[in-house]
Amino acid sequence: MIRNLVKYPSRVRELQSRFNAHPNLHGAENPTYMKGEGDKLVNTAAMALFGLGLAQTLRGWWNMSWGQGKKE
Repeated sequence: MIRNLVKYPSRVRELQSRFNAHPNLHGAENPTYMKGEGDKLVNTAAMALFGLGLAQTLRGWWNMSWGQGKKE
């Protein structure tokens, strides 16, 4: 049972081929963190949540500065 967990074919070269496909493209045109299969979806969701949090923070500051939304 342990042998099957330890002795399996290495897929390192296969997984590295995605990152080494265009070795002379660096920087914003081809960032490393966007080369994975589901990276675009994850980064888009993270940016959407960040934008929502920023909008709610600015809304809270605005309401506090004008004294709106207070519980009496």
